[in-house]
Amino acid sequence: MKKITKYLLTSLTLMLFVFTSCTQDEAVGTEKGDEKMAVIELGPILNDFLNRQAEGDIPACSDEVPAYAQIMLTHEMGDVDVVVPILVDESGLFTDYDEELAIPIPDGETTTEVSLTDFMVYAEEPGEGVMPIWVAPKEGSDYENFVNDPLPIVFDLRAGSKKYVPVEVLCFDDREVNLYGYQFFDLVPVQLYEFCVFANYCTDEGRHYTANYDLDIDYLLGEEVINLYSGESPVTGNTEDDDSGDWYADPLCLAIPAPMYDEADSDIYLRVTVSLTAWDDNYGDPAEEYSEVIELSWNDVQEYFNDDDTIDFEHIFFNCDDDPVIGDCPITEEDTDGDCVPDVEDECPGYDDREDMDDDGVPDGCDNCPEDFGDPLDGGCPIDDCIGDADSDGLNDCIDQCPYQAGPESNDGCPLPGGDTCETAYMEGDTALNTLANSNRWGWAEHFQTDDDGASKTFDIWAGAGQNDTSKGEHVGTAEISIDEDDITLEITLDPGVSLNELHINLSEIAPSGNNVFAPGQYNLNNMIDAGTLTYTWERDYSDDFYIIIHAVACY
Repeated sequence: MKKITKYLLTSLTLMLFVFTSCTQDEAVGTEKGDEKMAVIELGPILNDFLNRQAEGDIPACSDEVPAYAQIMLTHEMGDVDVVVPILVDESGLFTDYDEELAIPIPDGETTTEVSLTDFMVYAEEPGEGVMPIWVAPKEGSDYENFVNDPLPIVFDLRAGSKKYVPVEVLCFDDREVNLYGYQFFDLVPVQLYEFCVFANYCTDEGRHYTANYDLDIDYLLGEEVINLYSGESPVTGNTEDDDSGDWYADPLCLAIPAPMYDEADSDIYLRVTVSLTAWDDNYGDPAEEYSEVIELSWNDVQEYFNDDDTIDFEHIFFNCDDDPVIGDCPITEEDTDGDCVPDVEDECPGYDDREDMDDDGVPDGCDNCPEDFGDPLDGGCPIDDCIGDADSDGLNDCIDQCPYQAGPESNDGCPLPGGDTCETAYMEGDTALNTLANSNRWGWAEHFQTDDDGASKTFDIWAGAGQNDTSKGEHVGTAEISIDEDDITLEITLDPGVSLNELHINLSEIAPSGNNVFAPGQYNLNNMIDAGTLTYTWERDYSDDFYIIIHAVACY
C-alpha cells in the first residue's frame, strides 16, 4: 500500500491549527461542479491538545503523517462511504477531489442537506489491520467535549458550489475506541464472525423457562479492556397476539472479530458476560442474580463453526445445573433433552418428541412442515411438497414415478422391468441413520475410529434391509475402508450378478445431520463419484476419526 509522504508536517505544527483557520467555501484543489452538483472538501483539524490537556486524559499523538481520510456521510439521494487522499497547502489539510464527494442536488431543488457521520484519518491506505491515527469524536461520546463540533455535522450544499467543511479530530488510541463514540468494528477493517447465544432459566422448583438477558462482549488487550457490545438483549415476544401462546426469546447473534493483535490461537481475547434479567410476563423477577462469563480464544471461537457454514449457539442455563428440566423430565445421560424419551429411542434429539401438532408422527422440532400432515419419510411434509426422497434412490419424490420403490433414474425411479430387482442399499456401519436425523428410513453410517477399527476394515453392503433388519435384505457386496496417513481409500466389491445404478457417498469429520443423512442426492462427495467406479481415494485434513455413509441402488 502506498503512503503519501510528499508533505511533511510535524505534530506541533498541526496542533497549532485553530478551528477558525479554514472556513472558506472555495478551497483549493477541487474541480468545479456543474449546476446540478455540489462539491465538498473536508479538512481534518487536529484539536489544540496543549490548551485542553488539563481537562482530561487525552490520547497521545503519533508522529505519522496523515495521508488518507475515510468519510461516511448521508444526503437526500444516498449514502457515501469513501477513502480519499489528503492534500495540503498553505491553508492546511484538505481531502482530494473524488466523484463520491460530488453530491447530486434533487430535481427542482437548489440545495440539499448533508450529514457527515464518520470521519477517520490514516497514515496509509486503510486495509486489514490498519488503524486510524486521528478520529472525529461523536455526540454523546466521552470525548465530545474536546471538540467544538462533534459528529454528526449537518450542513446544506447549494447547487454548483464548492464547500469546504472543517472537521475537528483527536489523536486515536485503539485501546479506548469506545470513548470516541464509534463501534469497535467501524475502525478496524477485519473479517467478522457471528457469535450466537440462547439462554434458559430454571426456578428452584425445577420449572424451565426461555430466558431474557443482557449481554456484554469485551476485547481483552493485555491489561486493557475494549468494550465491543454492552447491554445487548434478545428479541422477546409471545407466539399469540393476545399473549396466550408461548413466550420466546430469539437467539442473539453478534459480530465478533478474529484476534487482531498477534494473539496466539490459544490466547483468551474475548470475554462474554451474560446476565439474567427479569421477565414479568414469563418467569417474573428471578430470586437471585445470575451471570455467566465465557472467555474465548480463537480456538474456542472456531469450535462454533460447522462444516455446512452454520453456527452453533452458546446455550446458557441459569440455575439449571442440578437436573435441569426441558420437558417434564430431568436431563440425564440417558435423556439429554429431558423429553422423557430415552436417547436410544429419541426420534428428535434436542426437542420434545411428544409435541406433534399435525399428528403425522414426526415431532414438531424435526418436522419440516409442522402444521401440515405429512409423510415421516419425507421430513414430515406432504409428498407433493417435493422436498425429500422417500425411497432413497437419489430421485426427488416430485419426479420419482415410484416414490416408495427404489429404481434407477433411467427408469424414472421405478424398479427395472424384466425380472431384475433394484433395491436401496447401504453399507452396514455402527450408527443407524435414524439416530442422526429425523428419519424413519433404514440405513447406516459408519463412525470409523482408527483406535478401534485399525488401518483397514471391511463392511457388508445390504439391499432392501428395511428397519436395518439384514434378515429381510440381500447381501450385495462389501466395502473395504483403508487408512494411510491422510488418505482414505474405499474399495467396493460386488457379489456376482450385482450392479449399481446409483452411488452416493457422504464423508465428514463430524456426525452428519439433516439432508446429509436422509437425502442421498445431496451427499457431499456425489460430484466425485459414479456408479461405474468402485475404488476411490480421498485426502482429508482432520483427525483419524470420521463418518461415512455409502448409499446405492443395487440391481441383481
